[in-house]
Amino acid sequence: MKPTQPRVLTINGGSSSIKFALYEVDGSLRRVLKGGIERIGHPDASFQVKDSDPSNSFSRPVTAPDHVAAVGILMDWIVEHGGPDALTAVGHRVVHGGEQFAASVIIDEKVEEQIQHCVELAPLHNPHNLR
Repeated sequence: MKPTQPRVLTINGGSSSIKFALYEVDGSLRRVLKGGIERIGHPDASFQVKDSDPSNSFSRPVTAPDHVAAVGILMDWIVEHGGPDALTAVGHRVVHGGEQFAASVIIDEKVEEQIQHCVELAPLHNPHNLR
């Protein structure tokens, strides 16, 4: 998975999962792989990757007591397989941004604060997304 083009990681955090996809950018986006960490917080959590090269696809058990640990597992794997400069950018879907957010934004402290105010709109998702 050594990058030859800029790469963008997209993340969608749920209440007990993180789904992701990695895209190569070369004038357009081409999905290189997708996967997820499922059953976060449960003893039978698993990490799956479906690569464009099927021989690199896998599913294995992991210890993911929370979303912070799960993201650590994902990022360690990305660095291990793509090097420390494997990513150019990360896109993160937040379940509910209220009326404030109707389009993509760059996350900073002010945006995090505003998303925090929307936790009651998505209590099973936004707290994990903020972490």
